[in-house]
Amino acid sequence: MNNKDQYPSPNSAGYRFENARLRTLNEIRPAWIITNKILLSFIFLGLAIAATAQNIRQQKTDSVGKLMQKYFNEKKPDQIYELTGEAFRNALSMEKFKEVCNNNLFPLGELKQIPLESFDNGVAKYKAAFDHTVFTLLLSLDDKDKIQIFLFKPYADETATKNRSLPSTNTLSNALDRKVDSAVRPYTSMQATVGLSIGILKDGKTYFYGYGETVKGNNQIPNEHTLYEIGSLSKTFTAILLADAANDGLVKLDDPISKYLPDSIPELSYEGIPITLKTLSNHSSGIPRMPNNFQPADNSNPYKDYDDNKLFSFYKNFKPARKPGETYEYSNVAAGTLGVIMEKVERDSYENLFQKKICQPLGMNETKEFLRKDDSGRFAKGYQEDGTPSSAWDFKALAPAGAIRSTAFDLLKYANGNLGAAPGPLLKAMDLTHAITFNDGTVRVGLGWHYIKPGTDDVIFHNGQTGGYHSYLAMNPKKRFAVVILSNCARGTEDAGSAIMKWMEDN
Repeated sequence: MNNKDQYPSPNSAGYRFENARLRTLNEIRPAWIITNKILLSFIFLGLAIAATAQNIRQQKTDSVGKLMQKYFNEKKPDQIYELTGEAFRNALSMEKFKEVCNNNLFPLGELKQIPLESFDNGVAKYKAAFDHTVFTLLLSLDDKDKIQIFLFKPYADETATKNRSLPSTNTLSNALDRKVDSAVRPYTSMQATVGLSIGILKDGKTYFYGYGETVKGNNQIPNEHTLYEIGSLSKTFTAILLADAANDGLVKLDDPISKYLPDSIPELSYEGIPITLKTLSNHSSGIPRMPNNFQPADNSNPYKDYDDNKLFSFYKNFKPARKPGETYEYSNVAAGTLGVIMEKVERDSYENLFQKKICQPLGMNETKEFLRKDDSGRFAKGYQEDGTPSSAWDFKALAPAGAIRSTAFDLLKYANGNLGAAPGPLLKAMDLTHAITFNDGTVRVGLGWHYIKPGTDDVIFHNGQTGGYHSYLAMNPKKRFAVVILSNCARGTEDAGSAIMKWMEDN
């Protein structure tokens, strides 16, 4: 999750999530600042925009960046915070921001220079040089020219490549094999990346490819049964649980969520318009990406201690600031809340629900929230975006936003089910999640699922990112094919996935 679900590469497909950005709907990484001591990130969807507008946006972002640098070197966190916008402040309070600055950022020394490395769909990437270290700084502005994304993370030279080719099971024996290889080689050649499991559904047949290693140095190539954290892709499972409950008459999509939350929580509405189950699922509820009381005890496993009590405490003090249903804002909290409500409605745990209602009907025996003893040998070791080892993530209240682990083998079964092969009641629920419930002219969302266009066809899509993993699943409902890419590195695989999807559309 990011949500480190952090979270939608901006590209024509529409994401730079998880991490960043729809390079991750990637949704599940936590908040907005990364240093060597604290990991707080973000997720969002990016869309291609005109070059002129890009240039103007870049100039504005550069100006804000220079002002931020000035206040940083003067050690004025209050002044930096004044540069931030609503979304940032919803994710991080002034007090918490000052704490991060004083304890984690200012000790890095003077921020000597921030040369721009790239500007991609509204997100500026700078090389931030301090006295004795270098970080990557990601910065973006909202529509009021206030800081929306402010992220320091360990610097990784993306031009650095491995001094050897990663081993692979790809035999390069046909056009599909060769296209998969050409699409993923730029990714696998990066110094930070480790391993990939790739699944293709085409013409009713499945194809699997493994690249790299399950653990650095173990010479074991991942396969279709290798387990990975799938992060925010979990949100689509949660959406299907909602659709199934709606089809069974247990809930209505337009039910106010206050109906299912403790009585101690004030009614969650804006100008008389309530936050509903539907707006939780399509990210238009107005609930921020992360709760303002999210303060991990262990930044290497940030969601482990965020339980229902903390979630409900957040809502007791939350006041919606805009009409639900009108504005898209990717939210891990909303998806987590939806899952907590489903647990209450169905009187069962999240894992039991998705196992019983989704996995069992599809024969997905390798998909789970909690690993068992016999899973340890198949669970790939995770690595951060700079290639350093990452801890596995555990979840409580926000599990429905990013806690599931799965394999390429199972996720192709999941894709095939979504494309029409699921048994009756499940297929009915899946079809309901595909129906567009939010469309502002740029972003289109069903329940959980997002629509993108790698080529000319509509594609149903979601991705995910946790501290050491990245997932990608795209399905073409018109031509009935799908691509799954699972990585045990948090770097996004959207470029590779989109390239394969576009080629398959044309071939």
